[in-house]
Amino acid sequence: MSDTSLIRRIINLRESNNWTQVELGRKLNLDKSAMNKIENGTRKVSTNELEKIADVFTVSTDYLLGRENKEYDLPESKSQTVAKHMGDSVSEDEMEDILDYIEFIKQKRKKQ
Repeated sequence: MSDTSLIRRIINLRESNNWTQVELGRKLNLDKSAMNKIENGTRKVSTNELEKIADVFTVSTDYLLGRENKEYDLPESKSQTVAKHMGDSVSEDEMEDILDYIEFIKQKRKKQ
């Protein structure tokens, strides 16, 4: 993993959400200066921060580190996980409710 790859992915994810460095920093409990240093490559991302970044963008740490090429498709991957835990007894209506709830949580997270 190169730091350049990590930085590029953080910037791309931030920009795809139309967030400023300040907005992302708030979500990560970092100030603008720290975010600027991370994006300029003059400050390393700690393991804890890497996990927070993955959570904020709903991607895996492997994606951020360049070990995966594809971001998670949250509704599909999470719904599959939920369905596996519930067995085959998940109806289409229940699955729609689960997907709606996941979307609700994503929107709530974006407002924070």
